Amino acid sequence: MKIHRLLALAALSAALFVLTLVPARAADQTTTDADLAAFKALVAEKPPGLPKDLGNEKYFTWVGAQRDKISAAGFGFIEQHATDARRWDVLATTLAQSPLFVKNFGADVETKGLAAAVIDQEAKTAWENKGEALRKELVASTDATLEQKEGVAWYFFAKDFRATTAAKNKKEPFDYHPFRARFDAHVAKYGTLPNMPARAGDYLGALEGNMPGDGVKEWQYLQQGSNDGLRTAAGEALAKIEQKAQLKVKPIEIAFTAVDGRRVDLKNLRGKVVLVDFWATWCGPCIAELPNVKKVYADYHAKGFEVVGIALENGNLRPTDTAAQTSDKMAKAAKVLTDFTTAEGMPWPQYFDGKYWKNDISTRFSIEAIPAMFLIDQEGKVVSTNARGPALEAEVKRLLKL
Repeated sequence: MKIHRLLALAALSAALFVLTLVPARAADQTTTDADLAAFKALVAEKPPGLPKDLGNEKYFTWVGAQRDKISAAGFGFIEQHATDARRWDVLATTLAQSPLFVKNFGADVETKGLAAAVIDQEAKTAWENKGEALRKELVASTDATLEQKEGVAWYFFAKDFRATTAAKNKKEPFDYHPFRARFDAHVAKYGTLPNMPARAGDYLGALEGNMPGDGVKEWQYLQQGSNDGLRTAAGEALAKIEQKAQLKVKPIEIAFTAVDGRRVDLKNLRGKVVLVDFWATWCGPCIAELPNVKKVYADYHAKGFEVVGIALENGNLRPTDTAAQTSDKMAKAAKVLTDFTTAEGMPWPQYFDGKYWKNDISTRFSIEAIPAMFLIDQEGKVVSTNARGPALEAEVKRLLKL
């Protein structure tokens, strides 16, 4: 954050007046700096152990007390140093460290954690209202940065979008159409910032998930706008959408030699239902999904179900690596993969190139998040790009006519 300093050097006749102010201002600054340092030190404190070491009740009691201290110190700093621009950074940190608002824990706290807590809703509402008021104060201020104001403005945009989605899910009246004008207004204020394409992606991805087809229409709308970054982002997004649409029109083609030497070609798997699983050993959600994949594989492999892994393993490759260094890194990364698949009992073939997010196959299909799970029918066409959880088994059974 840039802090602008006002240098007001008056005429020589005012020099004595200026000098008399310096000690007081220096003392005030010293106090402010000390308060800020104390706040940062409080935020940096770590619990004396993890839940598995302390037990849930003791752990969350410590966290709750610490969060209360952070809130008191953060809100106190903002009130006491109302002209220091750094208060907005303190506000962001304070709001990110929400108290737990626990009145007491239930008897099953050790098995359910915070789900067993009785929450003080009145205190929670009061804290949230204070946060909302300070966010609005930040947006209206003259010393917050454009980035800070944009972040808070987006918070309100996303909050209202979630409320609209909640109304939709409850089958109450809802309307997403006003968000186009709101997004236009957001771009008009903050369009010079580089994160506008990311904001559009978040907004329109959520819109498409709730109103299929509307996200595409809004990308088309943005493609005709005046913001260069959004026009480019819209073109890229529409190209990816078209690419995904084509996956369901014509057979998908993937061929490679697996890390264990097996030759894989989806053309040779026509007539079978195939899951192409884009994943990695470092990916928590991928590992969480693994038991489901293994179960479906065990239950339906003999009936015509196959799995093909595309592992986005990170070989930590660098352009400056020598051939020997590259070879050594690749061997180590491949061993991590094969050790993992062996230990987990994953008999299906795995593609490996050590290129991480630049994986040759994942980039062909514009994979930007994993796990990405393409389920392919007997004709080789993609019927789902998100075959996870219960949907995987349900779709496999449907395609196999079981």
